[in-house]
Amino acid sequence: MKHLMIFGAGLAALGLSAPALAQETTGEAVEALYDVISGPVGEVRDWDRFRAMFLEGAQMTVLAPQPDGEDRVVTLTIEDYVSRNAERLSEMGFTEAETRRQTHVYGGLATVLSAYEATRADTGETFATGVNTIVLARQEGVWKVASLAWRSETGDWPVERAFETQ
Repeated sequence: MKHLMIFGAGLAALGLSAPALAQETTGEAVEALYDVISGPVGEVRDWDRFRAMFLEGAQMTVLAPQPDGEDRVVTLTIEDYVSRNAERLSEMGFTEAETRRQTHVYGGLATVLSAYEATRADTGETFATGVNTIVLARQEGVWKVASLAWRSETGDWPVERAFETQ
């Protein structure tokens, strides 16, 4: 549960400092998302920038694998995510790095599978890998997050499985 709410461990510190609304491509939108939640110990994240990356009413959903093989599903508003994670991310430092991406675009709608690796800055420990599923919508010339869902990797569900052709 401790890292249940930490954003899928899939959104990496890529060293970008682009403003929230400079997301003219789907790639820029995904990179900005990883960038804004990642940072060293003690760094307060730019939560206003984070909020601006999402459409009004957007939701975040985490599927937390349980010992019985089922997933515990928790849906969060953007404000829920911020209130549950702001202090913890700053205290431990956190980097979510993208390791693989697959994007499908249909007009102003995009679905992005983004594999991630999450690392604690305070210990250097990689504590989670998994897949973020990001739905983007193009609004007024920029890509914004309509929804974000993530699941950590398990033995039964390795990251590679998300990228297999059905």
